Amino acid sequence: MAEFDIQQLVLVSDATNDAENLEHLGPTMKDVYRNNKMKPFLDQLGMFIRRKEMEIEKMCNSNYQEFVQSVDRLLKVKQGTVDLKDKIHTLNTDVQLSGKELTAKKRELIESKRIQENIATATETLKTCIHFLDLANRVNVQVEARKYYSALRIVDEIQVVHLRSVIQFEFARHMKDCVPILQHAIKDAVTTEMKEWLFSIRTSQKAMGKLAMDRMSARQQRWRDRSSKGFKLKTSHNVNSAVEAAVNEESEVDILDADQVKIDFKPLYQCLHIYDELGQRTEFRTNYTEDRRAQAKLTLSSMTSSFNLKDRNTDNFESLLQDIVGFFIVEYIILHSTTNFRTQAQLDELCDLVTGLLLRMLSEGLANCNDPDMFLSVKLLLMLYIQTMESYNYPVSKLNDLLLTLFRTYADQLEAKFSANFHKLVDEDDYTPMLVENQDEYNLLQMSFRFREERSAARQGFPRNLPFSKVVPYCCEDIKQFVTQFYRFVEGFNQEQNEMDELVKDSLDTLLIQHVHSVWLKKLESRNLSQIAQIIINLEYFQGACADFEQMLTELRSTSDTTKISLQATGLFRETRRSAENRISELVNSKIDDILELAEYEWLPSSVQEMHSMYLQELVSFLSVVMSATLQNLPESIRAFVYYDVLEHLANMLHNIFTDPNVKHINQNFVATFDTDVRFLEEFVATFDNANVAMTFLPLRQLITLLLSENTEEYMDPQIRSQHYAQVQPDDVTRMLEKLMTAPVAAATTTQEKTKRRSWGKVLEWGGLKREAA
Repeated sequence: MAEFDIQQLVLVSDATNDAENLEHLGPTMKDVYRNNKMKPFLDQLGMFIRRKEMEIEKMCNSNYQEFVQSVDRLLKVKQGTVDLKDKIHTLNTDVQLSGKELTAKKRELIESKRIQENIATATETLKTCIHFLDLANRVNVQVEARKYYSALRIVDEIQVVHLRSVIQFEFARHMKDCVPILQHAIKDAVTTEMKEWLFSIRTSQKAMGKLAMDRMSARQQRWRDRSSKGFKLKTSHNVNSAVEAAVNEESEVDILDADQVKIDFKPLYQCLHIYDELGQRTEFRTNYTEDRRAQAKLTLSSMTSSFNLKDRNTDNFESLLQDIVGFFIVEYIILHSTTNFRTQAQLDELCDLVTGLLLRMLSEGLANCNDPDMFLSVKLLLMLYIQTMESYNYPVSKLNDLLLTLFRTYADQLEAKFSANFHKLVDEDDYTPMLVENQDEYNLLQMSFRFREERSAARQGFPRNLPFSKVVPYCCEDIKQFVTQFYRFVEGFNQEQNEMDELVKDSLDTLLIQHVHSVWLKKLESRNLSQIAQIIINLEYFQGACADFEQMLTELRSTSDTTKISLQATGLFRETRRSAENRISELVNSKIDDILELAEYEWLPSSVQEMHSMYLQELVSFLSVVMSATLQNLPESIRAFVYYDVLEHLANMLHNIFTDPNVKHINQNFVATFDTDVRFLEEFVATFDNANVAMTFLPLRQLITLLLSENTEEYMDPQIRSQHYAQVQPDDVTRMLEKLMTAPVAAATTTQEKTKRRSWGKVLEWGGLKREAA
């Protein structure tokens, strides 16, 4: 090293001047003194000098002049070296002094830098720890502020980023162990908030359910108004059908946009997000499913204790349905606003669970209910509930089955209710023409029961009597209510067959037959002619009303079947009316028979009685009252039938008396007396101004005329017989002539009497020959 330094110095001294040489000398000397190599340096310097001298000497030997020059230069060098050595010593001394101070300051500086570095490291570490602890503290702050995702992100940041830099500290290792606890705390906090949200939305979801059902009710009314204008729409499509949904689409508004609904789903979505971040979605889905199932059960169980239909109040039931609808609308929104969280199968299963509980609750609540109006109210609410749930794609088949069960029960109860009403109305009827006081009453009556009056009656003022009794319009009004309520219950049912229509027809038939017709039929056993006459009038009007009932059933039917509906009751009322007509005839005939039992005739009187028999006066008086008062309100056709039947019976009974086979002998005086009685009756019958009725006495009249004829032989003339005696039976002629022929004859008989007897004999002989020929 020393040799190298010396060579460097020589080279420098050759190439540069002394000033520059001194500049290079300083650092070299500094290195020598720093390394404490002065002695080796001096030794090398001496060796270098000697070598140079030898070179010089050698050179001198070769070139003296140059040698001299070299010696001079060497001497200069020597002198320079001496000066240099002095300077070196001086510089060394200065350097030693300066070096000691510099070394002390350097040591101080190094120590200061070390301390500074330690302080910086400590400061940085403290900053890192403070930031770490601040992050840990911010987790709680974010949780308290319900910013759970931010809290979770901070925990992840602590775990992934910051723990590595402070893991050497005890608190950091503790914090590492607490990371799962923090995550669990965040999960618990967000779960708690979500459950609080589930509890808090009960009020809002009930409002949502109420709004949804109100909208469905308005939707039903819109469809009802629209379908009333088109029969095919009415009978083929219901609410929620494809046609109705397409028509209603433009009117639908998202229920969450309504001002009445204030539900923020953020707690649920936030909870779902946190569980997703924690990789625990399955756990959350399971817990949520169980919570909602429990909440649904709790909702229904809390209502079961207060659900009672005995007080005829459905407010609690309606509130429950609104709550359930809101509950499932929330589920519907969650299903369509999340992915892989809720499934339609889970919602259907939950809906089936709620439906089962609802069915059991209804079965218990309606078990002892006998009020059809309550069943109708429950059905209307259930139908509204079903159609609302159906609009959100929930299964409703079980509820539809329940509606069918309710329908059958309702039909039975409605029938029982109206049966009692009808039975009471019919049983308590006074069976007198209905009195209408004024035009308003008349108009109301026409609205409930269409009937026609004769023009003469319609021109009368008020008050006036109508032909029928009050039971007719009252029953008709009740029947309209029965059918209307029946179809109001049926409205909204999805049915392929006409089962409902057949059921209402059968129920109406049952009502009319068993509770109107049967009562009237029983009352026909009465002997009160006025009552029976009024029943006939009622039956006639009711028979006409049945046609209106059939038309109403045809118009209201819930299917598109156009076949005309026919009620069995219509035919029964017709038959019963005929039975009633026959019953009147039977009663009148019975009275006639009673009066005729008073008849006492002398078969062989000595003279002709000039006045009619007294029993006929009573008979005519009775018939006059019956014809003019009791049967006056009957239709003309019925009166004619009764008149004809009664008078035909009277004529037959008189004929039987006249031709009594137990009487063996009569004379002409008896025939003449009987002719007087018959003429009296014929005069009475003539007052009816009815040719058919007058014909009832024709057979008897022809027989009497023949017996009183002066020329009985004319009966043998076919032309005369067909003109004047067509109604006379040959056997009656024979029997009566035999009685006349075998009657005792007075001693003094006139020529006229003898002529008659010969004529009778010829007729009898002619009759006998005819019988033998036959």
